[in-house]
Amino acid sequence: MKFKVTRYGFWWKGGLAAMLLPGMAMAQSARPASVPCHQSPVAGAQNIWMPVEEGIRLYSDGEVRLFWLDTEEPACCSSHLMVVMPNPDMPGQICRVFSMPNGEGFRGLDLAGAEANYDPNHGLLVGTAVNTWQGDGPGLAFLMVLINQGEGTIEAQLMDP
Repeated sequence: MKFKVTRYGFWWKGGLAAMLLPGMAMAQSARPASVPCHQSPVAGAQNIWMPVEEGIRLYSDGEVRLFWLDTEEPACCSSHLMVVMPNPDMPGQICRVFSMPNGEGFRGLDLAGAEANYDPNHGLLVGTAVNTWQGDGPGLAFLMVLINQGEGTIEAQLMDP
């Protein structure tokens, strides 16, 4: 399947390659922290960003749901991305929360501006811009999430622009 050109341009192909070829050297990418929702203190309805038009995205007829979570504090890094999908092997859901590699949140997300492409061989690839905190100031990165409902996997890659 050919990926359409989007405002993220070549990040789709690079993001997919980085996720499918973990041994591939990509100097400007990192794995974000990934925690099952039942182990995450931020995975709760009270933290869903409002308005819902900006805080929730639905894909695959509503089966795959992305939520922008914001805990308000710490101000530098309070945003997280929660991804929920049906478990293909048993009743229930698979749920993961993604944050910066050190476990802190992002400075913000552009979930309303997220773009998605589906590849039947690999799954649904969703990309969104995230604001990061580098310790000495703000930065920008792209969070690429690959969701494979058939395999029951959710993987992510954080890429510098």
